[in-house]
Formats: sequence, C-alpha cells, structure tokens
Amino acid sequence: ELGVDTFRIHSKGTGVVCTSDSGISPHVVVCEYLGELYPPYRWCERQDVIEQAQRHFRLKPALPDFYNILLERPRHDERGYGLLFVDASDKANMGSTLAHSCDNNCTSAVVSRDGRLCIVLTTNRYIYPGEELTHDYAAVTSSEDEWRSAVCLCGMTKCRGSFLHFATQDDLQQILNKHCSPLWRYASLLK
Repeated sequence: ELGVDTFRIHSKGTGVVCTSDSGISPHVVVCEYLGELYPPYRWCERQDVIEQAQRHFRLKPALPDFYNILLERPRHDERGYGLLFVDASDKANMGSTLAHSCDNNCTSAVVSRDGRLCIVLTTNRYIYPGEELTHDYAAVTSSEDEWRSAVCLCGMTKCRGSFLHFATQDDLQQILNKHCSPLWRYASLLK
C-alpha cells in the first residue's frame, strides 16, 4: 500500500520538461503543433490503408497512434468551415512529444498567425522549472476494449484512469434528445 509520501513511477517514454530557471508564465505560446495536413477524405483513405497493412501483417496494435490533431477552420472564415487533420507521426516538432495528463498545464488552440491558421500549444498556468509540459489528448473512442487499453500514466490526483474518453453509441443521441426537440431538428434540416 502506498502512503502520502510515496507514489508509483511509470515509464511514459519521452516528454518535454521546462528547463527555464524562471519557469514559464501562464498563457504563453510554447510552440506550434506541426505535421502533415490531410483533408478528411484523404485522412480516412490513409487510415484504411494502414489498417489493411496491419491486418495483413498481423500488427494490429491495441491502441491507435495519437500523433494527430484536428485543425478546425471557423465558420466565419472567408473560405468557409472546414476540417484538416494535422498528422505529426512522420514530420513534427516538440509539440507532438508532450505527454498526456488529466490535469494538464498546456492546452491547444487554433489561431491565425501571419494570415494562416495553425494550432498552438499554450500554457494554462505557471509551469515550474523542472516540471513536465503536458496536455489532455481529449481523444474519444466508442470501443470499450480500446478505452480499457488506454491506461493513463499521468499520476495526477484528478486522473481519469484512461487517456481516452469513452462514448457509448447512444451518447450523442442522448445529448440531441436533451437539447434539441424534434421540431428544432426539422427546422435545422429545412435551413
């Protein structure tokens, strides 16, 4: 049994640690999240090819990789609403090496920089010298096996136990029923 003065340490791989003697202030841009850009149709094609190869070579992992993040173009953008997948599995920077934490000290946001949209990681509180920089992956799965395999190693008191959020098949339907009456849904379709 572990007491107040002891805690478990798990190997989490590599991460990013604050090396500044003065720490990092809140609301500071740490870096852009860089990677290859894919429109949704191309991303789905890519995922299908990867899944076929994994099946063929019997290399299916228990969990998918989490080196991708969605860049959502806002509705008021002159080019209209859109989604792009930013895949940092091959071409990346330190943004893709931040580990997950249920009590994260960094967050991601879509911003406009020099007339182009990008994803930046910013601090959401003061980060002490020697402290690891982390963010919440905010990933969702509908697979219970995948959710159970995604054991979180953040060690925080607020730890959820999994770095994935579990959404059952009817979760979205429950939200729709609670917040959107059938009349509202019909009116939305007509618009």
